Amino acid sequence: MTFTLRICAIFLFAFVLSGRALAQAEKPAAQAEKSPAPTEKPVAVVNGVPIKQSTLQFAVQGAISQGNTDSPQLRDALAKQLIARELFVQEATKQGLDKDPEVLAITEEAKRNAMIQRYLRVKIQLKPITDDDVKAHYEKVKATLGPKEYKMRVILLPNDQRAKELRAQLTKGADFAELAHQWSLAPSATRGGEVEWVSFRTPPKEGETNGLPLAIAQALEKMQKGAISNPLEVQGKWWLVKLDDSRPTKVPSFDETKQSIRNMLTQQEVERGTNELVNSLAKGAKITQ
Repeated sequence: MTFTLRICAIFLFAFVLSGRALAQAEKPAAQAEKSPAPTEKPVAVVNGVPIKQSTLQFAVQGAISQGNTDSPQLRDALAKQLIARELFVQEATKQGLDKDPEVLAITEEAKRNAMIQRYLRVKIQLKPITDDDVKAHYEKVKATLGPKEYKMRVILLPNDQRAKELRAQLTKGADFAELAHQWSLAPSATRGGEVEWVSFRTPPKEGETNGLPLAIAQALEKMQKGAISNPLEVQGKWWLVKLDDSRPTKVPSFDETKQSIRNMLTQQEVERGTNELVNSLAKGAKITQ
């Protein structure tokens, strides 16, 4: 049950993120109930149908939550998307698609999603992500980096016999990427075994390798560009590693990374709160599978 509930929580947290943007868009409306505000100029009017500024603001907040930066260029692009969307809706309505069974089914699902969004906004209390939180995470990650970073390809295999066979083929000139695509059990197989740049403190120690198995980190530190490792055992599976390149570690500035860090920490906080809520509700529910 725990695994199923976690999957459910991850699925739901997307609604919280979009709901946060919706909540921001609703604030001006709530304030308007207390004191009348002047009529806002629409973003555009499409065949007599106005596109409200609040609709554009909602789209902007959604884009920001995905890591974009608010700018005139972003708002212009989103405004054009909203105009295109209204044109499509109008033409689809003329053709009677608003009464199409498939559309009606989607409309019902959209209502359910809206209910979920509102419920989660009320029930989940998120810890605010402060500037200090963002800075602390940046410094923590920075402290895990070593003097060099490595670009590699890997092949994950089920046993040492297959690893030895492929190692022999590589020695005779076989293409590492092709073998990775054909044989590797790792997710990177679809990319020919390619893994993103990684850096770690040296000498490598268990738990201080930025997610790399210690055996692989130890091998990388000693390898030359283009070299291929001998089979490396990690928890009963075997790895072949090719070092494509290495370079001095490039540490991005705090200003360059702070927004992406904030987004990541926000998502982690949303997932935490959603997991807690799902598990709490499940305790009092009858669930059969």
